Amino acid sequence: MNAFISMTFVVELFFETSDFNNLKLISLTAAIIKMIQKSFLTYFLILIVLSSAQAQKSKKEHWVDSVFNELSESEKIAQMFLIQASSHWEDNKLQDVEREIRTETVGGVVFTTGHPLKQLEATRNFQSVAKVPLFIAQDIPNGLGSLLDSTITFPTPLALGATTSDSSLWVMSKEIARQLKMLGVNMNIGLNANLATRTDITPRSATFGEERFLVTRKALTFLKAMQSEGILTCAKYFPIEGITITDIEKDVPVLHSFVDSLNAYPFGQLFKQGLPAVMPASKDLPLFYESKKAARKNDYSGAVLSSSFAGDWIRKQMKFNGLVVIDINTLEAASDRLKNGDAELFAFQAGNDVFITSGNIDPAIRKIRRLLKKEKQYEAQLENSVKKILGVKYDAQLYQKRELNTDNLLLKLNKETTKVLQQKIFRETITVVKNTDNTIPILSLENKKFASIVVGDTAKFNDFHRLVSKYVKSKRISVRSEKDVNRVQNIINSHDVVIVAFTSLTTEAITQQVAEILKTKKIDQQVIAVDLGAPGFGKYVNDLPVIVEAYAAQQPLMTLIPQVIFGGIASQGILPASLGTLQAGTGIKTKSLNRLGYSIPEDVGMSGNALKKIESIAKEAISIGATPGCHVLVARDGKIVYEKSFGYLTYENQTPVTDSTIYDLASVTKVSATLQTTMFMHDRGLIDIYKKARIYLPELGKSNKKDFTLKDILTHQAGLWPFLPFWAQTMKDSNYLPEYYAKEPSLRYPYVVADHLYASSAIRDTVWNWIVKAKIREKPQRTPYDYRYSDMGFYVLQRLGEKILNQPIEDFLEQNLYEPLGAYTTGYLPLMRYPISRIAPTENDKLFRKSLLIGTVHDQGAAMLGGVAGHAGLFSTANDLAKLGQMLLQEGEYGGYRYYQPETVRLFTQRQFETSRRGLGWDKPIPNDINSPTSLYASPRTFGHTGFTGTCIWVDPQFNLVYIFLSNRVHPDMTNNKLLNANIRSRIQDAIYESIFDYCVKNKTEITAEPNF
Repeated sequence: MNAFISMTFVVELFFETSDFNNLKLISLTAAIIKMIQKSFLTYFLILIVLSSAQAQKSKKEHWVDSVFNELSESEKIAQMFLIQASSHWEDNKLQDVEREIRTETVGGVVFTTGHPLKQLEATRNFQSVAKVPLFIAQDIPNGLGSLLDSTITFPTPLALGATTSDSSLWVMSKEIARQLKMLGVNMNIGLNANLATRTDITPRSATFGEERFLVTRKALTFLKAMQSEGILTCAKYFPIEGITITDIEKDVPVLHSFVDSLNAYPFGQLFKQGLPAVMPASKDLPLFYESKKAARKNDYSGAVLSSSFAGDWIRKQMKFNGLVVIDINTLEAASDRLKNGDAELFAFQAGNDVFITSGNIDPAIRKIRRLLKKEKQYEAQLENSVKKILGVKYDAQLYQKRELNTDNLLLKLNKETTKVLQQKIFRETITVVKNTDNTIPILSLENKKFASIVVGDTAKFNDFHRLVSKYVKSKRISVRSEKDVNRVQNIINSHDVVIVAFTSLTTEAITQQVAEILKTKKIDQQVIAVDLGAPGFGKYVNDLPVIVEAYAAQQPLMTLIPQVIFGGIASQGILPASLGTLQAGTGIKTKSLNRLGYSIPEDVGMSGNALKKIESIAKEAISIGATPGCHVLVARDGKIVYEKSFGYLTYENQTPVTDSTIYDLASVTKVSATLQTTMFMHDRGLIDIYKKARIYLPELGKSNKKDFTLKDILTHQAGLWPFLPFWAQTMKDSNYLPEYYAKEPSLRYPYVVADHLYASSAIRDTVWNWIVKAKIREKPQRTPYDYRYSDMGFYVLQRLGEKILNQPIEDFLEQNLYEPLGAYTTGYLPLMRYPISRIAPTENDKLFRKSLLIGTVHDQGAAMLGGVAGHAGLFSTANDLAKLGQMLLQEGEYGGYRYYQPETVRLFTQRQFETSRRGLGWDKPIPNDINSPTSLYASPRTFGHTGFTGTCIWVDPQFNLVYIFLSNRVHPDMTNNKLLNANIRSRIQDAIYESIFDYCVKNKTEITAEPNF
């Protein structure tokens, strides 16, 4: 109105002015009018907002009043009750809850444990019979998996306190809220905003930490995320200190109390941000008010007040206007003299609003009604509490009916993106708190004996052992009881690196005994302790040189902690609460060594659902008899995201394939063994691949191979015959010639060809002489040889390498490549290192070796040489072969060590000629050609190799992929070509690329086309 008057005054002043040419006055007047117009607009907008708010307030008040007025006195009292239920209960027990909701008009239900589908169905039934919409509450601080089957669990609050960024907590909390909404849950009572106060970490796992600003920041993040999704939040365990009784008036104590401002600080900040509900720390404030007749000042002076009376103090002293929630079950547990309904009555008398109870609420309602009749002042309190409850329900939009859909519920609750988030957050929580001599990550793996010890029940922690064994060959033991403790001493005495996981599933006595043994370690011995919530662990932190803190024995940590120890991933957590003498805030960041990690497909931009196609293709291969079993591994962005075994070692289906099954790699040996020595020599300048082989092997100078260059040999363009059956020259009429073989080993016959067949010590020189003299392919004069795949060139390369390196190829590779990589199963002569039960059999050879081949090389030429050859003889698991592939993908660097210069890897893996697809030793795709050895999706930069026994390795730098397929398709007959005819290996590779494309389409992202090392 004042704006209108001001505007009128200015207009009148303008027209009363006789000097219309006075431009200054006109300009001034226009400015004033413009200012007034802006003021009027602002005033108008404020008026609209206030009117809207008033209208909204009126709607809320109208709904609250209308519902309140329709309730009987008993129903009003019942609105203050949340009754507990479990979807694990039998149907008749859930029907009892439903009946109580219908007849008593209770305020809500608190679900405990159960299954999400059954809980959702129960919630729908409960809401459908409720006269007033129900609070559906649940205590979910870190994911549904803490209470419900078949759902995801995130780190404990204390572990979340270890994360240095709150963004992951925000995303996690929003995801929890999303899942709660799907189940019809509208209140989360899982926010513990208390400060950790005990001296050991385990009892405090429900808190974010001990430092008030950290706890406040985390608690506010959790609250705001819940609020953003419309989920009510109750913060629990408000700490009140020093509450004593100074008088008793009408059977109710008069209080004298104070609050520790440090401990209460997080709650004060939550109150300012509109926290809807708070629960006092009842378990720390035992109930004293057990009998009104006994309540006398003299009896209770100085006694600690029950949490029932804390709520009134919070409301008055801290100006909290939300709901005060009391867990009646905890109060009843504090006294064995309470009758039914007494605890609820006392809690009501103390001015609290909401009572969580598990029992029949009829006695409590009757006692509160009697109190209301006897003492009218409580009627106003009842009205205030119930209207406050209804107001909160309105704010949560419970007045609107919400459809709850069970379709694909488990899939929606366990989305792959949620699993990625779970992995990410767990990675961020792992905290290295001591790292003497920078032990973690372990840099050198060679010449060391490793041991993995789990202190506690082993069933839950098998993944810990399994992941340690993915990096190194380790001795595994478990300490379940005190009688197992002595085994720890033996391990300490006989191993160089000992990793000990102290779990929550042990006793403080065993923790102490094992910790005392670890103190006896040798000076040069590395002992790494992992705390997974072990009781009493904090007492021994001064005695342990390296400590990884993981806060709780949660399953995802079993696979992540070994990755931190071996440099698959980095650690970045900080200690949120003191651990023994280690102060909160302690945290040593460790780095990744670019060793392979282990994760899920979506973590690297692949669709796990699309990768399921691999299983159907692998099972097809087995069903058509292409192979009795196989193993498939996929790694992207430095993480193995798919590794699965199919079938059995033989068609008798007795021994299943596992991730520890060792396969004969056949011609994959060429690139995984001999080519590695060639790359090494080139990288160090020991050879020149453009020179002729006779420069290094003079015996070739007078042969038909005198003009062969190393490059021609490597690219299979030297004119060598593909294959020469030398073994036939060592037999006559199916009998072994004695100058070559014997049935028993001796100095004269040292080389194992097969079971009960040993080759002469001269056999290697004999075969080499045959190779030197062997015929070569014919060609027109003055024309180069074309591409023709041959084994013969790798006999030559092996001989050359062993001469220049002055070492047998198997020893050189073991010392300089496989052991440093941690590829401990990769190598020749597996029977010298592993039991025959771990090795997949190949052919039942009826011509040459006349036996089933298990652990001896399938290739006849390699077998003649005792199992060590340049073209065949290597054995490996998929996991260890993947380490070699990843090193090459990373252009020669792996585990903090550089094996080759990047330009060496690039040179050998690139195409060499327009007329051939080959690299130097490596096979490559044929673009847009159905006859390509790879998927047609493979990029031109892809390199790899296949093996005759049904194996392959393919590395694609453009998509940052490593793909490995291992099988024994030649068992029991090497003429079985069904694997090749059905295109099994390349079809699986198709599915790998399709999973990338599928993920990008669904998530509207671009394909990552370059590696990030």
